[in-house]
Amino acid sequence: MRSDPPVDLLYVNDDDRLRELVSAQLRAESDRLRIETADSAAEGERLLAAEPIDCVLCDHHMPEVTGVEFLKRVREDRPDLPFLLFTNTGTEAVASESIEAGVTDYVIQDAIENQAPLLARKIITYVEHRRAQRERDRTNERLRQIASVTDQVWWVFSPTWDELRFINDGHEAIFGQPVSELRADPTTFLDRVHGDDADRVRLAMESASKGTPQVVEYRVEKSDAVRLWVESRCKPITDDAGNVTSLVGLTRDVTDRKLYERELTETVDRLEEFTATVSHDLRNPLNIAAGNLQLARGSDGDEHLETAIDAVARMDDLIEEVLTLAKEGRTLGERRDVPYEEIVEKSYENVRASESDLRVTGSVPLSCDSARLTQAFENVVRNAVEHGGSGVTLTAGVLPDEAGVFVEDDGPGVPPAERDRVFEKGHTTRRDGSGFGLAIVERIVDAHGWDVRLTEGTEGGARFEILT
Repeated sequence: MRSDPPVDLLYVNDDDRLRELVSAQLRAESDRLRIETADSAAEGERLLAAEPIDCVLCDHHMPEVTGVEFLKRVREDRPDLPFLLFTNTGTEAVASESIEAGVTDYVIQDAIENQAPLLARKIITYVEHRRAQRERDRTNERLRQIASVTDQVWWVFSPTWDELRFINDGHEAIFGQPVSELRADPTTFLDRVHGDDADRVRLAMESASKGTPQVVEYRVEKSDAVRLWVESRCKPITDDAGNVTSLVGLTRDVTDRKLYERELTETVDRLEEFTATVSHDLRNPLNIAAGNLQLARGSDGDEHLETAIDAVARMDDLIEEVLTLAKEGRTLGERRDVPYEEIVEKSYENVRASESDLRVTGSVPLSCDSARLTQAFENVVRNAVEHGGSGVTLTAGVLPDEAGVFVEDDGPGVPPAERDRVFEKGHTTRRDGSGFGLAIVERIVDAHGWDVRLTEGTEGGARFEILT
């Protein structure tokens, strides 16, 4: 257990007997007090210069230099050092003069009562207060040093936003407003907020005052020609009773991020337009070609026409997979909890591999975009059927400790040297394969924030594990 630190006291009194008596009483009252004594102001000044004194206790009526005169000398170099006048007589004039000189406390000695308990409490209280204040000052100075080199705005407001308690120079850089102006009226930063965003910012301020942390993005009109996007984060600080005592936060410039998001949105829109065009412009002539080939084949059949029909069907599959890969990317719709068994069974049914078999040995709820995840498992099932044959058996279940799920087959499996490459776009071991199916699986799994890996199944086939 950490013990309380000692308190070094200097007691100045020209009366030898009283000096020894009070010192003994104080030591008996608190073992934290380490007391140095002096019989004059001159000796007291010497000890102050030589020793790390935390507090001075001094009598007023001393020859040559009085206690108030000594106090004035101490205050020249030590304006915050606790200094208590403890005297057996006193007048209003002495009390007034000592207060004007900066005395910490003024105590009249009672000859009848032992005042050591009172003095010890006062001395320790004042010293601890000074130490705490100095620690706060050191902390604040470190914060100011850090805040001075950051491009973010650090701020502290009162719970009602009517008092600015701290802010760094970053405010002017972002809001184009002098800090002195903000201190004079702490809510004038709202004048720089874009009109369409001001109500949203005020609502966030009201919620923070009630104790709810806030994150709000809004536009700042820094000048007639400059508009920024900023993000403000606010955390209410509360006391033991849950009352908000201050609002602490930071504001940072997020203009670059907003511009990137806008560019990304425009890119996605162009990509969707492109994929729609590709789908229309390629599918139509393919459908015409397929229809005419079917008519030309007639009832007799022709080997060359059959090959052409298969090629057209393969081109249609390739277009579908490329468009899927382009449209899905890392984008998901709404996520909800869906049983894994439901996902994998639906995927298996969609593939329609009539001679194959699926066994589900376990299920867990998955927070997912069910349509996207179903598509991923369709590709896993299709991969098993294409490599293991139409009679392949698939097994789906849950990994130990519910760390994820798996699908494995009893087909030929994938050699270890090939496992790291199966998710690469274009990688395939089949002559008519596109190499996109498992790449789509990885994209969809990654978009969910999960991982997929390929290993060997219990019967030597391929085993796909989704680590959720």
